[in-house]
Amino acid sequence: MDRHARVRSGALLERDDELERLRAAVRAAGRREGEGLVIEGAPGIGKTRLLEEARQEAAKLGLRALNARATELERAFPFGVMRQLFERLLTEADDDERERWLAGAAGLAEEALTGALPERSSPAAGDSGYAWQHGLYWLASNVSADQPLVLLVDDGQWCDLPSLRALMFIARRVDGQPLSLVIATRPPELAPSAEAAALVADPAFAVLRPEPLSEAGVTDLVSERLFEEPAERFVRNCIEVTGGNPFYLGELLGEIAARGLDPVAAAAVDVGTIVPRGVANAVLLRLARLDPPAVALARALSVLGDGALSSDAAALAGVGAEDLDGATGALISDGIADGGANLSFVHPILRAAIYGDISPAERGRLHSAAAAILRARGASPLRVAAQVMPTEPAGDAETVDLLRAAAREARGLGDAAGAALLLVRALEEPPGDGERAAVLLELGQAYARAGAQEAVAPLSEIAESSEDAPSVAAAAIELGGMLFFAGRAADGAALLRRAQARLAAAGSASDELDVALLGVSSTSASARGAADEEISALKDSGRPAGNALEATALATLAMEDEVNLGSAARVRDLCERAMAAGLPLEPHRGENWALLALGVIGAADGLDTALAGADDMLGRARQRGVALTVVTVSSLRALMCPRTGDLNGAEADAQAALELAPTLLGARFLVLAVAAAILAGLEREETPESLRRLAERAGAWYDEDFTSGSQLRYASGVLRAAAGNHEAAVEELLVCGSAPRAFGGENPALLPWRSAAALSLAELGRLQEARELAGEEVARAERFGARRATGIALRAQALVGPASQRTARLQEAIEVLAPSPARLEHARALIDLGAALRAGGKRTDAREPLLDGLALAARCGALSLETRARSELAAVGVRPRATERTGADSLTPSELRVARLAADGGTNREIAQTLFVTEKTVETHLGRAFRKLDISSRRQLRDVLAG
Repeated sequence: MDRHARVRSGALLERDDELERLRAAVRAAGRREGEGLVIEGAPGIGKTRLLEEARQEAAKLGLRALNARATELERAFPFGVMRQLFERLLTEADDDERERWLAGAAGLAEEALTGALPERSSPAAGDSGYAWQHGLYWLASNVSADQPLVLLVDDGQWCDLPSLRALMFIARRVDGQPLSLVIATRPPELAPSAEAAALVADPAFAVLRPEPLSEAGVTDLVSERLFEEPAERFVRNCIEVTGGNPFYLGELLGEIAARGLDPVAAAAVDVGTIVPRGVANAVLLRLARLDPPAVALARALSVLGDGALSSDAAALAGVGAEDLDGATGALISDGIADGGANLSFVHPILRAAIYGDISPAERGRLHSAAAAILRARGASPLRVAAQVMPTEPAGDAETVDLLRAAAREARGLGDAAGAALLLVRALEEPPGDGERAAVLLELGQAYARAGAQEAVAPLSEIAESSEDAPSVAAAAIELGGMLFFAGRAADGAALLRRAQARLAAAGSASDELDVALLGVSSTSASARGAADEEISALKDSGRPAGNALEATALATLAMEDEVNLGSAARVRDLCERAMAAGLPLEPHRGENWALLALGVIGAADGLDTALAGADDMLGRARQRGVALTVVTVSSLRALMCPRTGDLNGAEADAQAALELAPTLLGARFLVLAVAAAILAGLEREETPESLRRLAERAGAWYDEDFTSGSQLRYASGVLRAAAGNHEAAVEELLVCGSAPRAFGGENPALLPWRSAAALSLAELGRLQEARELAGEEVARAERFGARRATGIALRAQALVGPASQRTARLQEAIEVLAPSPARLEHARALIDLGAALRAGGKRTDAREPLLDGLALAARCGALSLETRARSELAAVGVRPRATERTGADSLTPSELRVARLAADGGTNREIAQTLFVTEKTVETHLGRAFRKLDISSRRQLRDVLAG
């Protein structure tokens, strides 16, 4: 087809490469190889037309295409774009389809799409609405499982922030899915926000950048539209005025045709006078030729925005029922609007031109009238507020109430930044004197959830000067949490303490402050140092906890007992009674006593209770999509698993936390995951250098105020020792002893740094120092009464002590460890005993502990211990058969994690939802597990894992 024929056929000019790339993205969905594609370009470059071509390609291939167009007016409407994509689909679905599409984690999406929020009405600090993003992804995935799906979004630069985050979340997970995304947006420099600008740079998307039309393309288009070959000078002037922009060029040529000008050289000079303000004049000239009802309807539509109901637009325009059809038809036939019950402009540029021609005073009047119309028919507060926002403040109490209601709706849907904008406008109205403090508190809370520094001023004002006790507590707790995640826990604790001093000693607000203050003191060394008076005043009632304050008090007492070398039995009792209050789903909402209780009881040999509690919280958090809880509890669980010898489980939990944490803010417990990954990795023969790189990739660092950071310090010291750098290892481990008491360095059950340092000191020939440290560790461990800690200390004392006492000391360590769940430490002591007996010439006696240690190390997956045991056995003339990695032992941590869920009956989709991964990832891991186990069914998998 020649160029002129292509123009006449309606084909896109000079877009062959773009069309092929676009069609490839659509076809990828049909091949289950989904991808994300961004079309980036200036307004009018042809992005909307390319999206239409993608829709037509999807229809031709039998794929489902869902469309949405973001608008400037609806930027403050959370999940507005996602509602455009899915709301109609769900509304028109039959019961079976709806049930299928909203199954599993996709049920979370219904909250975002309908606004029917549960009690958990907004994401916690650092969560950023992950649960709803997770749900929307699985909704898209479930729909695509029925029929390959393409999501098409125009004007992505105006996309509301929650929808934008959800689209980016989905794009990162489409690999291997019958699901593709195509989003049209403006270049970063034209984007109205940093988040919108980041869309183009997101590695999940390929980027397509249509170029302006060339001189040849413009010549072809002019020739087709004006029915004769244009003069060269005429074409050049058209390019100069429009920049080769297809939309601007089309509008220009439409006006030239309306004026009856020919494309000759003499007429070229007139081109520049036709559209002196870009395309606006051309649009307004077209509009001016229409009848008054059509003009009024177009102006009303520009105020209401795309998707307005015809009835709303008619009411705002003052167009009666008798004129509505004619006015609507005129706008459609003139190429200004699309038809239907919901009116939209053919192109956003048209709306901008018409809206820009309305005077500021008239705009304000129209927006106020539009708000009244929407409110009268019961539109949501957010939709009404979108019309109120452009109006001038008028001191109207109803407007303040509306904006506050809209802000609550926005914040409940995870758009804290949008809520803050609404509340800023509410303060400008302004509210009455009695209402200002409440609005100020809500503004501070919204800013805090958005992670914005602007939260400090309003929250500080309320916390420091309000007379309302609940408001003081709410402001102080919100700002205290924000300061904690910003690494300023001491400042947060000081603020909470000042608020506490201003309130009465009793009452729910005071109790909430007590919970928050005790909570931060358990995680921050500086806050703990200032909380001595409060903690010393705590009393044990002797009863199980009945509420958060009682649970926090018991967990804090347990921590105090542990760091001060009290009694492991008392610690377990206190934690068990704290947990009677019920473990919360989201400990970050002021109930981090739960994480404290689990960590403390685990160190006191209550590992079964700790792991059961962690599993309970993880199960519920995964079901509800509470990602921050999944990261923190997985990290804590990863640290506890090696204590039972479950190295595979430790690596699986650590990996789960490390994979998920980058999508969140403030996942500070990640240091526990990194520490666990290092300690478990060393046992599984990973190289120190590879583990050092893992820590660097994770971005974990030693925080001198964050008490859990001491675990990372300890792991780093052990890592240096494994690399043979014992001088650096000793230096780093000794820091654990000089850290504040709250870091746990006093108790080897929390941090056995003395044993580790003693072993490195012995390697350096500094035996006296080594023996003193090891002896001190034994005394402390025995005083506390935790078997695992005592066994570790006795083993270290044996290894650095006189050779004549080594076997007796090691046997003592084995006796202590054997009844405990510390299988890994038991295996280590057995192999050490065998090595000591072999070195003392007792080769026959060495065989039994070495063989027992080898078997136990194999069950733990401790490859480095296995290697050492085999070397020692070879030295006494025993060559055991190679350990066959069969059953669960043959699987990697990730494969085992998936296999266990599959053996419990989970489908690939259910497993993927539980683990926050894609089905393709599950399929890959499960396929590898089947090949390694030489099985073909899940029933066989269940038998293998059970055996």
